[in-house]
Amino acid sequence: MKKLAVIFLFSFIAPNAYAADSGGSAPASTPAPVVATTPTPTPKYEVVTPATTPMPSAPTKNLTTDLTAIRSLIASKNFSSALAALKIADRNYPNNADINNLLGYSARNLKQNKAAATYYTKALRINPNHLGALEYQGELFMVTKKISAAKSNLAKLKRLCGVNCEEYLDLKKAIGNK
Repeated sequence: MKKLAVIFLFSFIAPNAYAADSGGSAPASTPAPVVATTPTPTPKYEVVTPATTPMPSAPTKNLTTDLTAIRSLIASKNFSSALAALKIADRNYPNNADINNLLGYSARNLKQNKAAATYYTKALRINPNHLGALEYQGELFMVTKKISAAKSNLAKLKRLCGVNCEEYLDLKKAIGNK
């Protein structure tokens, strides 16, 4: 009789126990009966384990994202912060013509003409055909009364990009009728 009861129980419970492993091919059966248990007493103090908070990954730094952030500082005319950020970028990405050009631009807008001249010269040493550096250096030449040097930059811009490029037009406007 005990064997019959065990076989009966096994046939009643087994399909439910292994249904997840079978990929759903086990025949459906009625749920197992609920067995009453005595309630467990609730503890006076609940132990809470803190959930782990995922740590944000450090943003990927690269030249493009750095220059985008710096250009937004320049666009908002925050030249002091831009200059500080550009000096860091210059250490991270040495000998970059774009960084040196923007260093010159920021320094020039802070009336640091000597430093600006150094940065433009370096940018043009790295890339002698850097349109932005040629324009901005030409504008600095106008501020420092070096009109023939500014006109020389204008002529080079004309050779490099023609008379309709933005850099040529901006420098031509800065030179005016001089």
